[in-house]
Amino acid sequence: MMIVFKKQNILLMLVFAFLLSIHIGFAEISPTDKTEIQNQVALIVNSINNNDINSIINTISPTARPALKSEIEQNLAGKMIRFQQSITSYEDLGNNRVKVKGRYSAAGPGWHIDGMSNYYIFEKVGDSWMLVDTDFHQKLGVEYVFKFIIKIFLIILPFIIIFGAFWLWMLIDCARRQFEDKTMWILLILFFNVIGAILYFFTVRKKLIQQEKKQGGNMDAR
Repeated sequence: MMIVFKKQNILLMLVFAFLLSIHIGFAEISPTDKTEIQNQVALIVNSINNNDINSIINTISPTARPALKSEIEQNLAGKMIRFQQSITSYEDLGNNRVKVKGRYSAAGPGWHIDGMSNYYIFEKVGDSWMLVDTDFHQKLGVEYVFKFIIKIFLIILPFIIIFGAFWLWMLIDCARRQFEDKTMWILLILFFNVIGAILYFFTVRKKLIQQEKKQGGNMDAR
């Protein structure tokens, strides 16, 4: 018996296969697995607070990258850290692996950080969820806080320069022009900084330039 596939049937089969692959890719993680993963995260948090590095090492999977244990030991050794962790999402990576993302707060002697993100990747080994990879250990300590502040500063530095240059330009422009309430506007620019400079640019300078253009046109007409 010969089976004939119509184009419409083939298209429907392809669509069905695509939808099935999406469903499999985004399969829900069972509540039991979530609870077990949460317990592992809680164990890591308690171990950090108790400076119990060995308990964290015991959660690491045999298939984790070789450097993970030494990195955790180096970053946590001798540090007194108060650590809190929340979980914001779970992602099924397939192959019995789950990526957990969260927010954390941490504090130590002379430093504090709050609301930052981190992640943990766990895999099912037998009946246990074990740690494969994470970045929590890289984000604990004054070194990370310092690097984070430097990054933020480098991001906002161009804006500081631009707004600072604009403020100075408006202050000089205001000082050079002759108009009523000049002293008041100088004080506004000085005390209200960029806001005062913006107000001056749009409410005073613009009108003064228009007046100068009109006066120049009248002089040309004469």
